[in-house]
Amino acid sequence: MNKNILFLFIIFSSIQLSHAQYDSWSKAEVHFIDGTVKAGEAKLPIGGTGGPFYANDKLRFRIADRKPVKLIEAKKIEKVILKVSYTKKVKGKRIKKNREATIITINKNKKKNKKGFAELIVDGKVKLLKRKVNYNSNNRISVITESLLVRNEEVPIPFNYAELKSFRKRAMEFFSDCSSLVSKIENKVFKREELIAIVNYYNDNCAK
Repeated sequence: MNKNILFLFIIFSSIQLSHAQYDSWSKAEVHFIDGTVKAGEAKLPIGGTGGPFYANDKLRFRIADRKPVKLIEAKKIEKVILKVSYTKKVKGKRIKKNREATIITINKNKKKNKKGFAELIVDGKVKLLKRKVNYNSNNRISVITESLLVRNEEVPIPFNYAELKSFRKRAMEFFSDCSSLVSKIENKVFKREELIAIVNYYNDNCAK
């Protein structure tokens, strides 16, 4: 596959699913596993694409503008509520907007002893998540948004729009317990850019 075409599709996926600047300081409410909650500012780490996941992600956290900055391991956190900012083009002008993002912890390996962060886009038996990752193309690093599907407490599986040849096959396999959805994917009723609709359909019609 032409690497330039692949890169364009990856960039397209990042535009479609994310405006949030998670790597910038944002107002945050951190909910810990032990039930405590702390308010302040937080910054999410940027992960790496492909290969096994080795280390626990760490959230950078501070009380307002004060130092020191604390590094909190993902395994200690249940979720983070972020007040994130992004820009949206309206009638030729870029307008700054704010929204609330729910960040949850995910398993990074099958042993479930390494944890990471991802934003929750669709909740249910199957969750649609997204996270920022570093992408290396021709020795040039760029930041893209990676889409992830996760069932129950399993390790999330990347399902990005860049998977031109394998998306349908992999999606049909992932949702094999939902024959009506498999048929829609096979017949291109649902396409790779409709991940939100695909996950919602599964959770509404086939989740047990």
